[in-house]
Amino acid sequence: QAGATQTAAPTPTGSAAAPTPTPTPNLPGGCDQMLPFTDLDHALGRPLFGPSRYVLGVAEPSIGRTGRVTCQFGLQPNGRGAAPLEVGVSTYKDADSANERVAATVAALRSTATSQRSATVAGQQAVLIGTKKDNNLVVAQGDRTVAVTIARTLHVASLDKAAVGVAERVLANWGQ
Repeated sequence: QAGATQTAAPTPTGSAAAPTPTPTPNLPGGCDQMLPFTDLDHALGRPLFGPSRYVLGVAEPSIGRTGRVTCQFGLQPNGRGAAPLEVGVSTYKDADSANERVAATVAALRSTATSQRSATVAGQQAVLIGTKKDNNLVVAQGDRTVAVTIARTLHVASLDKAAVGVAERVLANWGQ
């Protein structure tokens, strides 16, 4: 998308060398690859204006994560403030690690949850968790995960349908 920026996620400090984000061939190389604006608008049922930000994360061997990227969509023109839509995609060493990460994410979100529902995304079981601030969807497909966060302030007909639509398009664009 126009105005997209690429940044690296913060890395921990300390005596050990901090991990350096490096592109992973099986992760989307930009927000426009992950979710082109035409797919984004279709999934939301309305246009979402504003720049996007691409954040390249780091592998976390302790949880089996081999790579991560996050895209924030609909940012203010100055790039500040919270994004109304954030999509994170991660790869793992195997499907078990990806499923464990989904379970851990759901457990963490439940501490502030106001609702929890099941959904199907691209034939996979997904979990929708609502909080006072946003609606979250997490799903694993093989050795990869998709996490979608939509702010409740983003006016769409259905937060659940929008989250499912975004996740389906991300998985379709990501390929196998």
